[in-house]
Amino acid sequence: MMTLTELINPELLLLNVSCSTKNDLIAQLAAKIYSADRKLPLSHEELLKNIYTREEIGGTLLPSGLVIPHARLKNFEDFILAVATPAAPLFQGKQEIRLAAMMITSQSGGAWYLETLAALTKLSRDEPYFRRLAGALTKEDFFSVLRESNLSFAPANT
Repeated sequence: MMTLTELINPELLLLNVSCSTKNDLIAQLAAKIYSADRKLPLSHEELLKNIYTREEIGGTLLPSGLVIPHARLKNFEDFILAVATPAAPLFQGKQEIRLAAMMITSQSGGAWYLETLAALTKLSRDEPYFRRLAGALTKEDFFSVLRESNLSFAPANT
């Protein structure tokens, strides 16, 4: 069993990010992944193109304000989860983006992709809880709120 607290590397948690668009927030998450020296089989620009194309096909913004940009990559057998919150209200149309959770995984989705997606979606549906999580000002506060959910899940059979 695993919890979201265990899956989110504090190094890949960005709070109060200065950004003006969803794509800017996504770009900053991708930059953080690359600066943390995660070994991805494509360039930073290619990753962004992949994610932006996916966003154009069908957005990943949920009614709760959780956006889950993601990429499934060839020749990659790992799972990366990077999380960010915008510093100021950020909107896509009339819908506010409150928290972004970027997932990078294998072409098949790997062991953690669907379970993490389901866990994040479930947490975002609890409005008071999600407001506190998205409003955390420090990493310590973010993880403290996240631990309150005590949500655990097992990897999918791959």
